[in-house]
Order: sequence, then structure tokens, then C-alpha cells
Amino acid sequence: MDVRELARYVGRDVKRVHEDTKILVELGLIERNEKSALSCPYEDIHVDMHIISEVKAA
Repeated sequence: MDVRELARYVGRDVKRVHEDTKILVELGLIERNEKSALSCPYEDIHVDMHIISEVKAA
């Protein structure tokens, strides 16, 4: 599917979806073919991460 179709499907702004998909393509989580259509070569993706907030000194 193309970026506009994906944006409609997920109910998000086309510009933001384009930015997100660009990063996902760079990470290898989704692929873009010669016609710029996006696809996911995986049936399931599991991401495990730790996010630690930065504590600012007062």
C-alpha cells in the first residue's frame, strides 16, 4: 500500500506517516518496492526495549 492509503487506514497525518515509514524502512522492518509501495515482510514483529527518562537537576 502507499503512504496515503496507510495514513487513511491508521487515521494519521500523511506527513507523519511518511516520516515514520521512512525510519521503519531504514531499520528493515518494512520494505518499499520499485513503485514505492510499502509492505511488511514479517507476520509478527516483537520489540523489547527499555526507555529511561532523563532526570534534570533543579
